[in-house]
Amino acid sequence: MTSKELVDIGNIKSLLFLCGLSGAGRSTALDSLADLGFFTNENLPVAVCKSFLQYAQFDPHRFQRTALAPDVDSLAKVELFLDFINKIGHPSPTVQTIFLEASSNTIVRRYGQTRRPHPCFDPNLDLTLEDTIARERQILFPIRDRANLVIDTSNLNLHELRKEISAFAASLGSKTSNLVRVNLIAFGFKHGIPNDCDLVVDVRFLPNPYFVPLLKDKTGLDAEVQKFVLSMPDAQEFTKLYIQQLQFLIKKHAESGKLYLNIGFGCTGGRHRSVALAEEIGRQLKTRLAPESFTVSSKYRDINKPQ
Repeated sequence: MTSKELVDIGNIKSLLFLCGLSGAGRSTALDSLADLGFFTNENLPVAVCKSFLQYAQFDPHRFQRTALAPDVDSLAKVELFLDFINKIGHPSPTVQTIFLEASSNTIVRRYGQTRRPHPCFDPNLDLTLEDTIARERQILFPIRDRANLVIDTSNLNLHELRKEISAFAASLGSKTSNLVRVNLIAFGFKHGIPNDCDLVVDVRFLPNPYFVPLLKDKTGLDAEVQKFVLSMPDAQEFTKLYIQQLQFLIKKHAESGKLYLNIGFGCTGGRHRSVALAEEIGRQLKTRLAPESFTVSSKYRDINKPQ
């Protein structure tokens, strides 16, 4: 293939590429897509992807929803894959990429449980499993950077991962798949920053309701906590300025082809300030962004964790 050559995906209505770190759940995600009616193929050599699409045109019904997990275990293969998806018009409502990742500690634990070798281990380059994971993470970063959706599976069980995959697949190739999905994630810094956040803001500069006896056991979803947080002049000024910034950034990300944007709001424990502000900013974004182009949702990762 030459750099100017374009690749036709034929009659495929939904073409999904599934990439990610070994041990992050790619096989589970691919099985979920198969259960949803996708034709799936794992470790398809990138060099034959074009031939596969040509073959798929002879049976459009069977391949109209296709999910491929390409073999990209080296920098050369990653470059070949990126060149390939450029030629099929990625990203678009029809062609999307999901990238799965997890913390190094999580992947080490999972391999310890399965007792299987890491497929990328190289005794000439790696002294430990952590070395292998770090090297693979670096190799795959260009794909992660291009992905439409990044899912951190560190804290997800099998059912939660299947739910995330199903929600994404439900919109792929549909009439609403060109919507930009803005996800607001409230979290606590004491529990770690979510790896799948595109933007993160620290709201710990505001007084903490945790130290108010009547508010300690409540959350940012309760009216009393929201009133406490949002009535502060600093919170009002922050909300005003951040909304203006987000309106600009969200539209620019949309213009670049990014259909998912995860915005993190962090406080100490993830129960009070971050939740209240994510709620308020989410409410305002819903009124300011065109509903035919954007959807806004909120998630409270740490709201039920022990204080």
